[in-house]
Amino acid sequence: MKAFFLGICIFVSGLDAFSQRNEEKVQRLRFCGYRYKDTALLRRQFEQQLAFLQVRDGDTIVDVGTSSGAYIGAINVIAGFKNVHFILLDIDSGCLNRSKVNNMIAHYEALRGSPFNNSISFVVNSIDSLWLPLNSQKRMWMFNTLHEIPDKAGIIRQMATVLQPGGELIIAELLATEKRKIHGGCKKPLVTEVELKEWLAAGGFDFKDMIANPIPVKKIKNPYCLFRFIKR
Repeated sequence: MKAFFLGICIFVSGLDAFSQRNEEKVQRLRFCGYRYKDTALLRRQFEQQLAFLQVRDGDTIVDVGTSSGAYIGAINVIAGFKNVHFILLDIDSGCLNRSKVNNMIAHYEALRGSPFNNSISFVVNSIDSLWLPLNSQKRMWMFNTLHEIPDKAGIIRQMATVLQPGGELIIAELLATEKRKIHGGCKKPLVTEVELKEWLAAGGFDFKDMIANPIPVKKIKNPYCLFRFIKR
């Protein structure tokens, strides 16, 4: 993996002319989600998360509450896996649509300096259904989304019906603390570790493992954690 990252660094540094030619085009690309512009920052932000995610070549992964898929685009810049198919799900068609997904892919491919080795499709789901076949998936992610959903038991139940027995669900959340219980962006209440584990246990999942604060931030007000659950 280190050799791959080094190769990318050398390759991108040799693409200064390419970057300059495409800078104005990339700046015009619009999509929902954070727009990373620095591969070094991406490595700092996502290397530890990638190690925890354990993505394997040929995987199919469903990303629930993905917006325009910016997280998927960002990790594809530095990831070494290939032939992975990502299925993006969101209820907001204003963010999850062909134009903005294409813009997201174009932005991160320009940052990478080459096309991705993986594929992306998307489904605009509803509040009541993920619009995927029952017991059809082995891997599912939900990043910074659960705290925004009023019916948490309902979305957990939906994810359980789509995952196969033994399927993996990874949930990432900023956790509530005594000093800060509200999300700084959406202003929704944050969840606690105890609440999260209880909801998932009631929804048919067993807790496996977790990592805390994988993003190197000096002053973090709430712990950011990734949890791995397995469907019973």
